[in-house]
Amino acid sequence: MFMAQDAASGWILGEMEDGEEIPESSCIEDIHTEDEQFVNLIVLDMDSYAEKYGKKAVKKTLTIPAWMNTYVEKHGVSCSKLLQEAISKVAML
Repeated sequence: MFMAQDAASGWILGEMEDGEEIPESSCIEDIHTEDEQFVNLIVLDMDSYAEKYGKKAVKKTLTIPAWMNTYVEKHGVSCSKLLQEAISKVAML
């Protein structure tokens, strides 16, 4: 059931972030099954899911040594962008 909630929430969050219309939920009576299949309702907490996995930016405080700060300021490096790129690469491993 957890996997069903996660899959449905992920799909709906993607649709919401892309500005797509979210379809109405199905009526349980309208879902037909075959032998040995069943229907079960799942509850989606989209606010909680979006807060945890959404694209919305979250402000974080960064602590770096003074010499690094001097370097990034001198060279116009965006610590936020650099950190996002680094985490994205690690997350893809």
